[in-house]
Amino acid sequence: MKASISYSHIIVGGGAAGCVLAARLSENKDFRILLIEAGGKGRFDPTLKVPLMTAILLRGRRRLWNFKTMPENGLNDRTVDLPRGKVLGGSTSVNGMVYARGLSLDYDFWAQNGMPGWSWESVQPYFLKSEDFLDEEFLENHNIGGELAVSKRVMPVSPLTDAFVEAGIAAGHNRVNDFNSPNPEGFGYYHFNIRNGQRESSYTAFLKGVESRKNLTVKTGLEVSRIIFSKNKAVGVEVSKGSKISQIRAEAEVILAGGAIGSPTILLRSGIGPANDLIRIGIKPKLDSPNVGKNLQDHVLVRVSHKTSSSVSLHKLTRIDLASISFLRALVFGTGPMNVFPLEAGAYMRGPGADIPNIQSAFLPALTTATIRFNPFSKLQNSSAGFMANASVMRPLSRGSVQLTGNSLSNKVEIRLNYLSEPQDLETLVDGVELLRDVFSQKPFDPYRGEEIGPGISIKSKSGLREWVKREANTVHHLSGSCRMGVDEESVTDPELRVRGITGLRVVDASIFPSITSANTAAPTIMVAERAVDFISG
Repeated sequence: MKASISYSHIIVGGGAAGCVLAARLSENKDFRILLIEAGGKGRFDPTLKVPLMTAILLRGRRRLWNFKTMPENGLNDRTVDLPRGKVLGGSTSVNGMVYARGLSLDYDFWAQNGMPGWSWESVQPYFLKSEDFLDEEFLENHNIGGELAVSKRVMPVSPLTDAFVEAGIAAGHNRVNDFNSPNPEGFGYYHFNIRNGQRESSYTAFLKGVESRKNLTVKTGLEVSRIIFSKNKAVGVEVSKGSKISQIRAEAEVILAGGAIGSPTILLRSGIGPANDLIRIGIKPKLDSPNVGKNLQDHVLVRVSHKTSSSVSLHKLTRIDLASISFLRALVFGTGPMNVFPLEAGAYMRGPGADIPNIQSAFLPALTTATIRFNPFSKLQNSSAGFMANASVMRPLSRGSVQLTGNSLSNKVEIRLNYLSEPQDLETLVDGVELLRDVFSQKPFDPYRGEEIGPGISIKSKSGLREWVKREANTVHHLSGSCRMGVDEESVTDPELRVRGITGLRVVDASIFPSITSANTAAPTIMVAERAVDFISG
């Protein structure tokens, strides 16, 4: 093994958090920053720029870690695909780009559990620090001039989108002007990380413009196998590229930003985790930390769908000529139906008996994002025009885990989310289906509403809906919590994100969430990175 140049800080993972950390920490000329990303740069990949290409990216292999759960008992033993971004920008380069902070109570709940520095009042400035709000009307709770574009489409891609919001109001829900206000509830339009009709990832927002800094090095195509220690201090990482293995040293800190799967697996391979589990797979324990890989959380959803006319649905983009023209319009000019990911309208709803919103929804003027295709010979996942809205559990109670099966990078990672293992999560999804059925029955959908496809008109009882949910529920791609921060000794990290029992090692990504935030997780992850910069810089 050959040791290379030393850096002050090594950041492992160039995703939502890693790109922010590299850009911010390299502002300090006394630091020598190395960012390591296992994927490629993706600079010349047009699909990473066009927002609607999320549908293609999440079903591909080139820019993804193609993780999969073990058979999920609560989903009738189905496995669930868990794609994560493997490119600079990480999952922010392949996700649906929704910018949602969650509810203020998410962070106040963290604070109430012994971490006052993570209250809403404490974290809000870090959301604002990053933000470059591009809406025509400057709204309260936003900032102009930050790195990260936050925008809202002026004209929705389909009249069905407006119908969804108006139907929600007709069903008795509130109208929401801003889902990023502290306590939103009702129906409205989401904000997106889109600038001039093209995707804004953490890479394009934070890192792309500063890569030339002399004290910043970005290495792609390197996978970190484990952390190197000197006694109880992290002093570097072991990396592999093909069959070549080398070590890279860090004088101050190693910072894991590999996400809710990547970060715990690196800790486990390094001997930090439940000691008995590590011994069983041939890893010598460095530190018995029982909660590494535990507390894994995700938002789980189902979709309520109807047939409709192709003239108002995105189904027309199944034609290869129209899809190609729309793609080029979005790529070159930032205009047309592909310049936004069409989950434009949404809702935060309260199910029966809930004191605060517990069900999130996003509306799509198609039956699936897989409607969009470029291969005219491929089989469509849906053969008719339609629309759908999903319902997801905002604060699920079910918890899962990430476990290794061996001590090398080639060994399989076992991922269990234990979806719907807590009965309340199942009941919340059933409530969500019933709320959406009520919305779709309202007058604004009269011109558009065709036959209900899912669950289908034959399924009406609670018991029938429960069985349907188990057959159909799936991921919202919001993995978090597997390196939980806390003040108790069994938490993986402390409130300043330092790994307990080891010096010179932090985790900075969604894995540190004690509990999942109530909505999309990209914005909170970027906030965590902004917060961590202050901890690291002293």
